[in-house]
Amino acid sequence: MKIRSKRSLIVLICIGSCLVIGALIAWYTFWRPAKNTPDTQVQSTSETSESVEEPGTSTSIKLPGAEPIAALEGDYTQDDSLWRLVNKSHPLSDIDYRPNLIKPNVAARSDKSLDEQSVREDIAPAVEELFADAKTAGHELEIGSGFRSAELQNTYYSNYVSVYGQEAADAVSAKPGYSEHQTGLAIDISTVDRNCYLEDCFGETPAGIWLRDNAHQYGFILRYPLNKEGITDFRYEPWHFRYVGKDLANALYQSGLSLDEAAPYLEQR
Repeated sequence: MKIRSKRSLIVLICIGSCLVIGALIAWYTFWRPAKNTPDTQVQSTSETSESVEEPGTSTSIKLPGAEPIAALEGDYTQDDSLWRLVNKSHPLSDIDYRPNLIKPNVAARSDKSLDEQSVREDIAPAVEELFADAKTAGHELEIGSGFRSAELQNTYYSNYVSVYGQEAADAVSAKPGYSEHQTGLAIDISTVDRNCYLEDCFGETPAGIWLRDNAHQYGFILRYPLNKEGITDFRYEPWHFRYVGKDLANALYQSGLSLDEAAPYLEQR
């Protein structure tokens, strides 16, 4: 009997120990106060970094009369920025700047070099979409002049100077390093019949009117608008379009500002 009682006691002790251990495990697993684990700490840090902006920066840009747009990443003064301002006061940093080029699958003047029929590689799809929709609307477009190297731009400028003189040349052309054509983001557009090619009257042709009213939907702006000569330092050029991306193109269209006028707003981010 004594042996049996001892065995019973041992069994009861074992059962009790198991119950205590089980209770401790359950408490540790389900009811113990949560601590910050590495995962939760990383998540918290991430959430904090997303909600805090660095001093002097902004995630959006607001042009007068336009809807806010997201700020473009990167430095706008870099030659390869889509928003790079190039004019007679803001030359390219590298006078021999040359982006990656490609000839879009659109009509282009056959008497121009392959370079001049080309644009910056990443905007070719936008050019193709613009030309395709223009054709659907009844306008057969072609690239009159796309990318120009510093050497080619110097040839154009020198020819204008020799024919028209320095002052007149400066109103219609630019020295090497001061032309948007060197960015690969600008194109002179004409119709395949070249009606009013490089003339003011192009702006009153059906194709010119369609481009003026619709190019922004594809990321392009009419770079040298009418009555902005004193701001852009270039005469009215209804054929010259510059790619800046859809967001900024739409904002500029809504505001009526030229890229030159918008530059201070773009820099305030």
